[in-house]
Amino acid sequence: KKDSFNLLLKTWYRIPEDEDDDDNPDLSSYVGYGELWGMLYWKNHRFSLMLRNNLRSENKGAVQVDWSFPLPLIGDKVCGYIQYFNGYGEGLLDYNTSINRISAGFMLVDWK
Repeated sequence: KKDSFNLLLKTWYRIPEDEDDDDNPDLSSYVGYGELWGMLYWKNHRFSLMLRNNLRSENKGAVQVDWSFPLPLIGDKVCGYIQYFNGYGEGLLDYNTSINRISAGFMLVDWK
């Protein structure tokens, strides 16, 4: 819905694997067991914030900020998109490495 705010709590549980076959034995030490998302839709713009923390003393977590905005010269089905990510767990290959990145691109929207 336009001009609204949404809040989402995402949780997960990692199914234990056999110790010899486990490629990511310490995954939950870096990504924890959930994340909190807040999304604000305002005047055809979408802002979102993701917060994740492993809730341990070493405090490994992540923050992600997204902004999508209309591109009237291209049409109403394509938006511009900017994303900032800082922290752990950005991907499975490098979940135990702290990443700091800014991305930009296009997003297809509202296909009905």
